[in-house]
Amino acid sequence: MTEDAPASRPSRRPTLVVGAGFLGARVAARQAADAAHPVLATTRSGHWSGPSDPPPGVTLQRLNIIEDSDDVIQRTVSEVGAAVICVATGGHQDREQLYIAGARRVVASLNGNECRRVVYVSSTSALADRDGPVDELATAWPTSARGRVQREAEQAVQQAAQAHGIPCLVLRLGGLYGPGRGIGRIYRQRRPDAMPGDGWQATNLIHVEDAATAVLAALAAPSEVEGIVHVCDDDHRPRRALYERAALCRGRPPPRWEQPQPVNQAPRGKIVENNKLKRLLGVQLAFPCHVVELD
Repeated sequence: MTEDAPASRPSRRPTLVVGAGFLGARVAARQAADAAHPVLATTRSGHWSGPSDPPPGVTLQRLNIIEDSDDVIQRTVSEVGAAVICVATGGHQDREQLYIAGARRVVASLNGNECRRVVYVSSTSALADRDGPVDELATAWPTSARGRVQREAEQAVQQAAQAHGIPCLVLRLGGLYGPGRGIGRIYRQRRPDAMPGDGWQATNLIHVEDAATAVLAALAAPSEVEGIVHVCDDDHRPRRALYERAALCRGRPPPRWEQPQPVNQAPRGKIVENNKLKRLLGVQLAFPCHVVELD
């Protein structure tokens, strides 16, 4: 792996964005803003999730990577120059079918002679629970069903990309927030009674604009750059402090907790490090600390 290699050259073949939702729509719009990078964006419904119609340079197409035939998927993706897969279940699709089988079908349909990069958007849930910092060298598997599906999906995409000779980067994102999905909503959703526990678990979040920046940097990375990169804020303040900040911004009292705040105790749980994001992909976070938006 060469960390100071020059960025890969632009291709006039479109960049594929499978899953143009909360994150994918931003990636597609920002990628297409460069005239050298037309974008083919897909959604299950064929509808654009952005605030308006797809911007110039973005072609929108319906694609269901679970239900559509292999022929349909191949016709859709076989001529792209790079691919971003950032799908979400939407609460009703089977996780294994979408994240593992569906993503594998997309990568298997790519043209290895023309596609120069696969970027797969995963989640920090693919990491095992532990107390303290965790980086990309961690090998322990999570125990939760959700986390294990994410980990299996990462492997499926990497193996399929390798079989086609396509460089692959997996981005493990913290919890996404931003305009339309503000942290301030956490307080509005709290229960009227005391919240369980003491709220002293570390947070691992990422602003959607910084997440989009990370995806674009991964697309532009040299072909030698492969593997896994964590995408998280620098800020890991415990949930209790975050909830209190959200309440303060709304002019409301802080939520009550069943247990008192620990004294002189570091936050529990994993603290996902982002050094590789900055060093390898050159990403400078615009929102290194959590921004409490009130929408």
